[in-house]
Amino acid sequence: MKRHSLHQKIINISAAMSILLFSALPTYVSAHTLVFDESRYDSAQFQQDHSQCSNLLGKVGNREGSGAVEQGVKRGLRGAAAGAIAGSVSGNSGSSAAKTGAAIGTTVGVLSGAHSKSEASQTNQKERDDLMRNCMNGRGYEALN
Repeated sequence: MKRHSLHQKIINISAAMSILLFSALPTYVSAHTLVFDESRYDSAQFQQDHSQCSNLLGKVGNREGSGAVEQGVKRGLRGAAAGAIAGSVSGNSGSSAAKTGAAIGTTVGVLSGAHSKSEASQTNQKERDDLMRNCMNGRGYEALN
């Protein structure tokens, strides 16, 4: 009985960790990460130009990682099925090995979806930074980074 409850705890912990890791990744991008030396420019004009350029940022950087959540769930389900099959045919204790294999497969699947989401976030941030840099450069401002 203790062995069964230990396996069940491992499975539950693995599933919980998978969900936490996937949901903990940031899904937002900041407005931009550029730094300007505002002391070099007229403060009122800089604020006006910066505000106008910032308003354009909503038009870019909205990728979601080509269905990262959906891909993570699908990969998790496929991984769970593959892990369950591998665990059950490995000669280990039948259903508990299948459950452990399913938990491991789910974790791997969810983490691969999280990686796709992270890549999309980086692409989004680059697009926003590029737009802000180009917009401000066009108005005579130079970013320090």
